[in-house]
Amino acid sequence: MEAILQQVTSLRRANTEFGPAPHKPIMLLAILESFDEREIDNNWIGINEALLIRFYDLWNLLVKTKNAPNFSLTFFHLGNERRGLWNLISIPGKSNITTHKFYYKSIKVLKETFLGAQLSDEFYIAIKSKENRDTLKHALLNTYFPKSSARQRDTALRYSKKIEKQILFDAKENYAGNKIWHKHEETIESKEEEIIVRNYIFRKAVLETYNNQCAISGLKIESSDEEVLVDACHIVPFIHTSDDSIRNGIALSPTLHRAFDNGLIAIDDNYKILVPHKLKDYNPAVGIRQYADKKILLPREEKFYPSLHRLAEHRVRFGYE
Repeated sequence: MEAILQQVTSLRRANTEFGPAPHKPIMLLAILESFDEREIDNNWIGINEALLIRFYDLWNLLVKTKNAPNFSLTFFHLGNERRGLWNLISIPGKSNITTHKFYYKSIKVLKETFLGAQLSDEFYIAIKSKENRDTLKHALLNTYFPKSSARQRDTALRYSKKIEKQILFDAKENYAGNKIWHKHEETIESKEEEIIVRNYIFRKAVLETYNNQCAISGLKIESSDEEVLVDACHIVPFIHTSDDSIRNGIALSPTLHRAFDNGLIAIDDNYKILVPHKLKDYNPAVGIRQYADKKILLPREEKFYPSLHRLAEHRVRFGYE
């Protein structure tokens, strides 16, 4: 454990115009928290939204400089630590095709090259113990974020919870009108990562609001690993509105999601389903026309109902009115 403590408190950090880069300590704290919350329970660190959210939660809580966050570049550069603290696992047939220090700064490139990462055996064995994790978190915080108080960390509303609050309750304060952070420099990569985080939280909020059930067909299937066969659909695409509030969302099965996105289904002001007369349904028993004039399944609370304004925009877009 002493060797691990020495490692995590002497990380190799780039010098930036705002001081030593805080990225690696944030990532390690995110890993430790993920073990605490059982989001990670073995020696496999995936490139996924849950870890990305942990990274941004901690970044916005602890980093007070104007450094721009970058999950992807941090994930890659932890593999350059001495004594193999972090081992990147390449996709079969691929390898580190470049050593340029900024090449892996986007999640797209990172995922195209790596499956994930594994911790050194020594590090993994150490952090299986909660006592050791607490010791390492304390050491990381004292070394790299000494001005952060325990009270502030325990009481502050986390970044992901602020986004969730916006999506659920503050439709006028969504991504289009009120970005969460403003203290750091924005980059193309940080904007990309922010949208990934928001999309993940939007999907989770929509599915919870609709009880993991398709609003049109009623489909609800969950497997033992909690896989849900329902999508969170934007009524009007995010790219056109920057609106990721809950009222611009609806839960649909993948087939009906595709049908809605292509205008083969629409919803009127009474929340009834519209199907174009010209649509040919060759197998009506499993087709789309069976849902015509039926009312969609709505959330329990009216404040989460789909926006009539957005539904009207969708109908206009596809020539329903």
